[in-house]
Amino acid sequence: MRGIAIAQEKGGVGKTTLCHLLALGAYWHKEQAYFMHTDNREPIAVHGRPYGYYDAREPERLSILIDSVINKDGVCIIDSGGNRPEFDKWVSQSVDLVIIPVIPDYEAVMLGIAHRENLASYGAKHVKFLLNSVSSNRNEQQRDQREYFDLLPSADILGKIGKVAAVKRLRESDKTAFVTPPTNVNNLARKLYKIVNAELTAIERESAIAA
Repeated sequence: MRGIAIAQEKGGVGKTTLCHLLALGAYWHKEQAYFMHTDNREPIAVHGRPYGYYDAREPERLSILIDSVINKDGVCIIDSGGNRPEFDKWVSQSVDLVIIPVIPDYEAVMLGIAHRENLASYGAKHVKFLLNSVSSNRNEQQRDQREYFDLLPSADILGKIGKVAAVKRLRESDKTAFVTPPTNVNNLARKLYKIVNAELTAIERESAIAA
């Protein structure tokens, strides 16, 4: 089992949406995904989603769930809210990769940088930024890169995910059986999975060499 946490101290940067998107991408690549909802918000209702979705808001519950899947194949995706130092310490020592999403917003970038430093101080070895909600307009992309994303260390940027309005459906409760998202959402899910899987593979290769 490979562990991934998506964390940011600022709200509204797409943590939960990215977790759903990554889990969906894993499914399309024939890998089982286990989504651990640890945010304080009430979890959504799911019906027939192609990935596991678990209410893990209580630490004891999260521990039990992690123990139940740790020896299975696939990826464990943890939706991690901000401003929880004890949880950050656990994440830093327990997952293979922490992803900090940032959007074109000065506060999001600066809080993301500060969060990365905190995670590193707790022992996290692999923490990367993910540029989220990147505009499809070239002029806007260049402006956002110049004003916001250039503040991030380029070597620590995992990749970028474009802005697709329909992804919000993934974080909404299923009224009936889960409906397969539109093509642009599925393609974005596949892209995110490829980005994350490539990084996890590099981490595994690095660990094998060190051993």
